Amino acid sequence: MELFNLADKVAIITGGNGGIGLGIAKGLALAGAKVAIVGRNQDKIDNAVQVLKDGGADALGIQADVSLEDDVSRMVSETVAHFGRIDILVNNAAISWGILAEETTLEEWNNFIAINLTSCFLTSKACFPEMVKVGGGKIINIGSVITQMGFGRLTHYAAAKGGMDHMTQSLAQGWAKHNIHVNAVLPGLVHTEMVPCFGPNKTKAVDYVVSRTPVGRHGMPEDFQGITILLASGASDFITGAIMVVDGGWTLAI
Repeated sequence: MELFNLADKVAIITGGNGGIGLGIAKGLALAGAKVAIVGRNQDKIDNAVQVLKDGGADALGIQADVSLEDDVSRMVSETVAHFGRIDILVNNAAISWGILAEETTLEEWNNFIAINLTSCFLTSKACFPEMVKVGGGKIINIGSVITQMGFGRLTHYAAAKGGMDHMTQSLAQGWAKHNIHVNAVLPGLVHTEMVPCFGPNKTKAVDYVVSRTPVGRHGMPEDFQGITILLASGASDFITGAIMVVDGGWTLAI
C-alpha cells in the first residue's frame, strides 16, 4: 500500500471545518498526511481540529476567507511556518443556494464567483511555488455534478463550478512540467450542513435523487476519502486534468 502512503506530506483543505472538507481531511490524515484545515468560522475550525486530533491527526486550523488574496497568502505562510512545506491542496470551500437567474443581483453573482471560483485560482497560485520547492504536488478541486446537468435556479453556481472544471484542465496542462497534478472531483448529492439529507432540515429533493441513484443512497463526506487519497498520492502520478464524477451513478440516470 506504499503507493497510497501520505506520510510526511502536508495538505491544505479549504472549507475543511465541516462536511465534505472535514471528511477529506480525516481520510488524508488516516493515510499519514499532516492537515491544515481552512475556514471562516473559528468555532467550527476549533471543533474540527479537535475531532482530527482526537483521531490521531497532526492538524492545524487557519481562519481565512479564501476569496481574499491577503488571507490566502497568510494561509500559505502559516501552513509552511507550522509544517515546513505544502504537498497537497484540496479546494473545497464553496457556498450554494438557489436563486432564479432573473432575480440574481450582480453582487450575489460576484460573491458566488469569488468564493467558488476565484478562491480556487488564488489558492492554487499561492501554493504553486511551495509545491515547486518540494518537487511537485497534488491539487484536487471539489466541483459539482451540476456541470453535467442544468438547473435554472443554480446558474450562478454552475458558472463557477464549470469554470473550476476548465481551470483544472488548463492548470494540469500548464503545471505538469513541474510535477504538479491537478484533478477535479464532482460530488453528487452529499449530506452536509449546506445540503442536509436527513433530519429536520432535510433537503426536499433527497428522496427523488436517491430514487434515481443506482447505488440507492445519498453520499456521505466519508465517501470522498478514497478518491482524494488516490489523487493526493503517488498512485495517481499518471492522472492529471481528470474530471471525476463521484455521485453513486446519479447522472447516469438523467
